[in-house]
Amino acid sequence: MCFHVKVTKTKEQIEKKSRLKFKPEVTFIPNSHFKGFDHPKLPVITDQQDFIHLFEWGLVPHWAGNDFNSNNTLNARIETLDEKPSFRDSFKNRCAILVDGFYEWRHEGRDKIKYDIGINNNLFCLAGLYSDETFTIVTTEAVGIMDFIHNTKHRMPVVLNDGENLMNWLNCEPVKPFTDFSYHREDGQVSLFG
Repeated sequence: MCFHVKVTKTKEQIEKKSRLKFKPEVTFIPNSHFKGFDHPKLPVITDQQDFIHLFEWGLVPHWAGNDFNSNNTLNARIETLDEKPSFRDSFKNRCAILVDGFYEWRHEGRDKIKYDIGINNNLFCLAGLYSDETFTIVTTEAVGIMDFIHNTKHRMPVVLNDGENLMNWLNCEPVKPFTDFSYHREDGQVSLFG
C-alpha cells in the first residue's frame, strides 16, 4: 500500500513541471514526509485539468456520514475500484497526485528497513480518485524492485511518469504503470536488488 509520500518541490516548481497553476489563494508548504493517517492536503490534478488543487488524503464518498473513517480510503486497489462501495461512485473521478517520492518498508527478520523511492528526485504523478476535495491513491500489484522492497503486502502505487499515461488515466483509459524507480535505504546501507 502507499501511506507515506514526499513533496519537497515548491509551489513554483510544481507549476512549472505540471504547466498548471495553483489557485492564487492556495498556500502549499513542501514536506519531506507526509503521512496518510494525518490526512494532509496534497497537490492534485483532476480530470478537469483546470488548476492544481489541494485535496485531503483519504477519500470521503458523497454519501458518507460524519462517522466515516477515511483511514480506510487512503488507498484503493486498482483491481476492485468499480466494486468497492467507497470507490464505486468515484470510479470516473480520476486525479493525479503530484509527489517526488514515496516511502515503503522492507521486512528483514524482525527489522523494518525504510526505503525512499522515486524517480531521481523528479516530480511525478500517482494515480488517484477524488470525491469533493478528498482523494485516494490507487495501488497495484508490486513488480520489480517494489516487489523486493514491499515484501509483505506486495503492493505499489500506480505511478504515471509520462503525459500519455497521465492523460489515459484521467480519461479512464488503460495505463502502464512506471516501474523503473530510483531508491535508497534510509539507514544508509547498500541494498542489492533481490
